[in-house]
This record gives sequence, structure tokens and C-alpha cells, in this order.
Amino acid sequence: MIKKWLLSNLIGIIMSVVILIFTFGLLYSLLHRNEIITEPQNIPLRTGPGIAYSQKEKLKRHTKLHILSKRHGWYKVRCSDNEKVGWIAGWLPENQSLQKITPLSESTIVLDAGHGGNDTGALSNDNNHYEKTYTLSTVKKIQQQLVQQGARVILTRKDDTLVPLLHIPTPAQKQQADAFISIHYDSSSEDNTASGISQYYYHQSNGSKQLAESLSQKFNDLPLHNRGVDTAGYIVIKNNSRPAVLLEMGFINNDDDFQYIRSQDYQQKIAQRITSGIDNYIRKQIAD
Repeated sequence: MIKKWLLSNLIGIIMSVVILIFTFGLLYSLLHRNEIITEPQNIPLRTGPGIAYSQKEKLKRHTKLHILSKRHGWYKVRCSDNEKVGWIAGWLPENQSLQKITPLSESTIVLDAGHGGNDTGALSNDNNHYEKTYTLSTVKKIQQQLVQQGARVILTRKDDTLVPLLHIPTPAQKQQADAFISIHYDSSSEDNTASGISQYYYHQSNGSKQLAESLSQKFNDLPLHNRGVDTAGYIVIKNNSRPAVLLEMGFINNDDDFQYIRSQDYQQKIAQRITSGIDNYIRKQIAD
């Protein structure tokens, strides 16, 4: 009798089981959607959403956290084991490759590849090579270096597109970036009359000058002469309340400089030194 009933209602039973499984899965997902488990060891739990806030403790690997709120990429969390509440850099918990957490790992860096789209920027002497090409190539190498250190990196452009000038500072403002770096390659009024690299900042009171100086110290062993730090009213740094610098990493209309600019090795050296310079700047800001 039971067997006959089961056979006659098999489809209904199967549908009921499927619905129960789906409902249970959905309920479980809703209950746990704001839970994360840390992968790296020693993620700092801070009193607020940023590296400027003091550190409460360091979280052990595989700590279960409940996300309470989010701000500028940071998560306000409650620890499941001890009920402590604090803030962590939201991009760190699921990073499975990061071996060591540093202040740079907790930082948000915005990189701007100068020009793009129909704005080619400066030209090489043969008019066949555009500044926009080399700024983007260099920025992607800097991004790779920073990501390896665990940093959160935001690009103002990822391909050959033009970002309106007034919009370029927006990501740094919106995400409360710890540093904004705009990469350019310089040009002189006459070919082959100027050479070297320069670092520019505008604001004196928001860390921009210190950031420019920290980067400049790392550029002294590059093959091109370091012309040093100066102020300039470029929109991307002037209209930016975050620590912001604009870097001219060589003169594209100087034949000797251009041989370096187009070199993957030179761009990689730039990326390494910028990463090191940002790291030093952030460590000093925390110490101060």
C-alpha cells in the first residue's frame, strides 16, 4: 500500500524535496551572507576605517567575522570568537597569496595613466609613439607590484580611453585613497633639449609634499637624472584633497630618454621604486 502510494506520488515527493533543499540553501545563504573567514595571518583590527586609526589587535588566520557595515572598502566587523568589534581592510580577508600584512597592504592607491583616447599626450620625435601608450603600460606594472604587496589599487583608466580631466581625482576622493599617483612622460618645446624625471605636488598640508619627497628619494638610482620635487597646479593634483603627486618619468621627445621610456625594464624599475616610495611614505605617516 505504502509502496503504491509512493510510486503514484513520486513526482510530487521529488518536487517537495527539491523545494525543501532550495529553501534550506537560500535560508543558509541569507544567514551567512555577511560572514567571512580570514585567510592571511595577522590582519589588523582597527578602531576606524583606515590605516590612520589605531590597531586593537591582529586577527589569527581563519578567524570568522560578521560584517556589520562597509565604508571606503573597509569592513566594520564583529569577531565570532570574542565578540570584539573593529574595522579591517575589506580586500584582505580572502587574499590567499599574501604572506605578510604591512601598512601598504591596508592601503588604497589610485593610479592615473596620463592622457588616453583621442588625447595622445606628448609625441616621440618621429611622431609614431604616444605618451598615453607608455603611461598606461607603466601604470599596469605599478599596479602589479602594489597588488603583490596586498594593496587595493584603483585605476582611473584601464585601457585606451579618455577620462575627463575633472573626473580623474574622483576615485581618490570617493574611496579616501591613501595615495594618488599620476604618471606622465614629459616633452620640451624643442626636441632633445631637456632630459630627466620630475615630481610635482600642489597641496602642502595633506601629505602630498611628503609623498613626492618619499618617491623622489627612490628615483635617485634610475638611469635618468632626477630633476627633483616642485609644486605645480595640475588639475589632477590641485583638485584632489588626498595625498597626490604627478610624476614626469622622462622626456619622450628626447631620443636618449625615449630609449628608456619604451623599455620594459625601465618601466619595471619605475614600478618597483614607486611601490617602495609609497610604502616608506605610509609607514612614516603611521609613525607620525
